[in-house]
Amino acid sequence: MSYNFKNINISKIAVIGAGQIGPDIALHFAKSLSPFGVSVIVVDISPQALEKAKEKAHKKINKGVEAGAFKPEQAEKIKNALIFSADYEQVCGSQIVVEAATEDENIKDKIFRQVETLTDDNCIYLSNSSHMQPEVIFRNIKNKSRCLVAHYFFPAEINPVVELVPGKDTDTALLNLLLSFYEAIGKVPIKVKSSYGYAIDPIFEGICQTAIMCFEKGWGSEKEIDAAAMKALGQGVGPFTALNLTGGNPITAHGLDEMGKLVMPWFKTPAALHEKNQKKENWVIAQRGEKVELSPEKEEKLVNEFRGAFFALATYILDIGIVDINDLNMACEMSLVIKAPFAFMNKLGINNSYDLVKKFCANHPSFPFPKVLEKAKAEGGWKLLDIDRKSVV
Repeated sequence: MSYNFKNINISKIAVIGAGQIGPDIALHFAKSLSPFGVSVIVVDISPQALEKAKEKAHKKINKGVEAGAFKPEQAEKIKNALIFSADYEQVCGSQIVVEAATEDENIKDKIFRQVETLTDDNCIYLSNSSHMQPEVIFRNIKNKSRCLVAHYFFPAEINPVVELVPGKDTDTALLNLLLSFYEAIGKVPIKVKSSYGYAIDPIFEGICQTAIMCFEKGWGSEKEIDAAAMKALGQGVGPFTALNLTGGNPITAHGLDEMGKLVMPWFKTPAALHEKNQKKENWVIAQRGEKVELSPEKEEKLVNEFRGAFFALATYILDIGIVDINDLNMACEMSLVIKAPFAFMNKLGINNSYDLVKKFCANHPSFPFPKVLEKAKAEGGWKLLDIDRKSVV
């Protein structure tokens, strides 16, 4: 059996990496494609990681049955579709390989060079890198036309957004095929041009950097800053909580420093993040149900800082021309559980939003004022497509 989609027949998908996100990517594929008999192989060199990943996936499947998301017989199909193995030979015969290993270009290069010896020339290569450009990851692959980044967001089996990032050699027809394929299996893919960190992570990690900088300045505790960020941006959880939940201290620390070199100088890993990372400590966050009170003065200061940072980051990404405004607006809201930035600026008023960014950039001289914001102000706001009504608002 196989899943037939346009000009590809998928009978096996391999996911390499049984760490934080790989098993969740595999679980989404299994939930979507197990009815068609598609096998999803999770490969890792660590038997302990594989056992832990299998236990985690089966626990999520069982919870799905308890919640009524699917019937017991469907759950068995999903479990049977998932195969966890330390044997790289299991990759043979795959039509799609998704690498979800450590964020290290040499490890990714080694994995794909090994995969290249096990698969035919039609196999599609995807990397779930959160930052690295496809030209770096696939630099030693002979047929680069079938290679691109597919960046998932936490938790990957639930979060709908996937950034598809082609390299300079990626076949455009393949990119378009994958945009349609991901839609068909319940994801919301967006196309992003090759750039370090892509479109969404610079915004998320920039908000985290802002939170930590506020903490270092003594503007509030982690709990207070989380609460202010949630109020300012409509976040489901504050930045410190998000870093704890995703185990994001190491990758954010690395990403911020690299973005400082490759994107713009404002990005920089704060000393407090380096310290947490080195000590392998979490941030001090509010417990479930705990109410955090802020003085009106403290709240206003933090809210204005977060909104200025958020609007500056979103408009900067638009300024560098790597993503469509409507895709970015939607994907921020869906992937980060945050207010859609451009719609939010329109709601607050473009003049107010402009002033918040102007003040933020004045207080952060290494952050260039985005040119697109000047144009938006002159035009009285952002022109956005209303997806439901298919019109410009």
